[in-house]
Amino acid sequence: MKISFPHLGYCSIPLRSLFADLGHEVIVPPPITRKTISLGTRHGPEFACYPLKLGLGNFIEALELGADTLVMGGGIGPCRFGYYAQVQRDILQSLGYKFKMLVVEPPLGHARQVLAVARELKGGKSWLDLMRAGQLALAKLRACDELHRASLKQRPRVQDKPAFSRLYQQTLEELDAAPGIRAVNIVRDKALAAMEAMPLLDRIPPKVALVGEVYLIAEPAANLRIEEKLGNMGVEVCRHVWISEWLRVNIFLDFLRLHRQEKAEKLARPYLQCFVGGHGQHSVGETRKAIRDGFDGVIHVYPFTCTPEIVARGIMQKLAAQERMPLACFSMDEHSGEAGFQTRLEAFVDILGHRVKRVKEMIELG
Repeated sequence: MKISFPHLGYCSIPLRSLFADLGHEVIVPPPITRKTISLGTRHGPEFACYPLKLGLGNFIEALELGADTLVMGGGIGPCRFGYYAQVQRDILQSLGYKFKMLVVEPPLGHARQVLAVARELKGGKSWLDLMRAGQLALAKLRACDELHRASLKQRPRVQDKPAFSRLYQQTLEELDAAPGIRAVNIVRDKALAAMEAMPLLDRIPPKVALVGEVYLIAEPAANLRIEEKLGNMGVEVCRHVWISEWLRVNIFLDFLRLHRQEKAEKLARPYLQCFVGGHGQHSVGETRKAIRDGFDGVIHVYPFTCTPEIVARGIMQKLAAQERMPLACFSMDEHSGEAGFQTRLEAFVDILGHRVKRVKEMIELG
């Protein structure tokens, strides 16, 4: 199979590893550009979620490069993500493309479908081969998460930010090429040590929580590289969604039918007691957590028309007003402009600076 998938941050690294180890030709879509956005917007429904349009653009570009199999995630609940694959498949078929789409549904309640997709993906390989390929892919994903978590902490502190960006990008390329788990660990440890060794600024950066819909948080092209921009402006970002942790909770624990309730869900319950789809509850819970832990601000990113996050936003605004916590909400779609976005971020960072200064003065006064 000539297999492809939509972009989601650095997830192309573990996905390329997984499918290549199973003997497939992997066609990674080109990086998301204005062309990708234009293709998805032109052929997608006008009021569809931004992630659906970007994924559609990815698929069109991959099919033009020769892909014959597309892998897409499924979903359940109020969030429209569960319909993405079917809508994208129908649109692509109406455009005349010939392909097979494999939809990976949530394992809870869809175990047979998940196993059927796994059986098709492994092809002539054994289940043991699939497990080994999965272990390497998961090791790469965890290493990417660890590297990115460290980058969010170190970027606002380092003096030479262009050099830091080069180190980060080079490490991702080395992780992509790593042939085994041992090599992955060596690359990760080397990069983390290099980050720690870079000269630092003599300042403590303000800290903000980045909350919202998972795709908008994880895909830099969708959020206009908000994490990198904030880091370059001297702000430490703490995000609440990590793909490796999301897989552990929503794939493995659900597959084993192990009951779990996440901390964010518990914190959200006094204000949002039911599941509204997507990460709505998590956005509320993580906002409460940021307030409790003394963060300096909260940034909320979500797709335009995303109902779960719109529900969460109203609650978050009330919480932020009560606690005098700076809150910036960014609703993103194909019309989001770089200049206006940058201006709003800079204004928000100025507010953070004034708040940090005021808090410091209050502490000094006792």
